Order: sequence, then structure tokens, then C-alpha cells
Amino acid sequence: MSGNPVIPPVKRTYTVLGILALLGAVTSLGFFSGCETATKPTTVETASLPPEPPLSPGDIHKGLTYPLDQVAEAKAVPPVFVSSLSVNLDRIADVDEKKATFFRIMLPHIARENDRIRAERGKITKGPDQTPDALFEKYEVEHGNVTELLKRVDVIPASLVLSQAALESGWGTSRFARDGNNFFGMRTYNKDAKGIDPKEADGFKVMVFKDIAASVRAYMKNLNTHSAYAKFRTARAQLHANDATPNGRKMTSYLTSYSEIPELYGNRLRDMMDHNNLARFDGVRLRK
Repeated sequence: MSGNPVIPPVKRTYTVLGILALLGAVTSLGFFSGCETATKPTTVETASLPPEPPLSPGDIHKGLTYPLDQVAEAKAVPPVFVSSLSVNLDRIADVDEKKATFFRIMLPHIARENDRIRAERGKITKGPDQTPDALFEKYEVEHGNVTELLKRVDVIPASLVLSQAALESGWGTSRFARDGNNFFGMRTYNKDAKGIDPKEADGFKVMVFKDIAASVRAYMKNLNTHSAYAKFRTARAQLHANDATPNGRKMTSYLTSYSEIPELYGNRLRDMMDHNNLARFDGVRLRK
């Protein structure tokens, strides 16, 4: 990718009782199949620390209490943007409220980026011969190849983005999410690039982003440009050709390259979607 850190076609996923977290069978959302959690204090250190007060969504952002059922029904999410998640969501005592808070944090970013992609796609379909050169460059397509460009300039279903973000970041509790705004486990092999060294490093770093929005943008571009996800894009284009709307559940089958547990990864994403009814958020846009 021109000017960007290299994102490899196969991304490692560490699994620690991930299926339990998906099904909500544990009270903590720290079990996941994505990245490392933040380093926890020892027993002695914990004993010397004052207890952290319970956290409410309003403590993170005053607008972070909007009802998700209304968002799903209206297909519109309010423009409430949290730039970084510096607090530990485990301080929200109720598991369902933790999850809802995570979705409220991520949905506006997902909707805004998908809206940008829709606008870019509209420019192409409105006048293919007048497609800006910048779009061919951005999506790494040979100039003039509009067919390939349309395969790449397309939205990522919100249900898929939410399920991957939750799985890869441990519901926002991983140190990569909290210290690097990396909610999708994206890595770089560029030794000169800024990044976080994982505990089990083998020549790569976990990428660092300036904010959550940049993480979502990079993740979507990765799926829309990297050769590892060509089948994902082809399947999405075929659904369009058949007048069908791509949805997250169908697209999980084409993400085996995202994980080193390819035989399990799609099932875990589908479990995440089903258990949390994430399909209701597909097609959500940013409220004007």
C-alpha cells in the first residue's frame, strides 16, 4: 500500500476462552480472541490501590446514552464521536450495558465512514468516465478499471464491523485498543513504523492510530484493497449484481485470511452477530 505501513494478508488471532465471551457466559468482557488485554496489577499492587468508582456511559461522553433500538429502527445514528477509549469498560457493572456502550461508541464511526464510501461510489456510478484519479489511487486500482474500482469502493456491513471490533479488541479492553486506538488487531511489519510491541512478537508491531475514526477507516480500506480479501469483494459485488444487499453474516465466510484460526473465526463472528442481534444495524447511516 503506497505510503502506508504494510498490512499482511494473514493476521494472528490469539484465542482465550473466546466463545464464552461471545455467548455472554462470563461476567467480564475481557475474554476474547483478538489482542492482549492491558497489563493488570499484581495482588499486592491491587490491594494498595483505591477502588475505581463504577462507570456510566455518560461518564465517557454525555451523549452516549442514545437508544440502540431507535437507531436500528430509523437506520440513523446520532453524531456522537468518542475519539479514544481511555477508560476501562469493565467498570460498567452490567454486562449488557457494557456491550451497548461499546456499540454506541463504534456505530457513529462506522456509519460516518460508510457514508463517505457511499459518496465515493456515487461519484463513480454517476459518471464512470469522470471518476477522479484520486479514487483509483486511493483504492490501488489501475486507472480506468472502473469495474474493479466498484468492487472496492463499497460499504462494509455494520454488523461485521461491530463483531470484528468486539472480538479483536476484547470489547475495547485490550491494551492495543486503549493505548493505540487499534480495535481490529491490525499490524505492520515495517520496523520503522510506530506501533506497539505485542508480548509474543515475531517481527511485527500492532499499529497505532490517532483516534478510533482512523482505526475504522484503515480497517475498511484494508478489506476493500488487500489481496487477501479479493474473494470478499467479489462475493459482495455478486450480491449487488443479483439485487441483494450484502449483509455481515454472509460476508463472514470470506474472512478466513483475517485469522490464524480460519476454521473457527467465521463461526465466532456469526455467534457474536446472532447473540447481540447486530444485523439490525446493517444499513445504519449518520443522522444529519
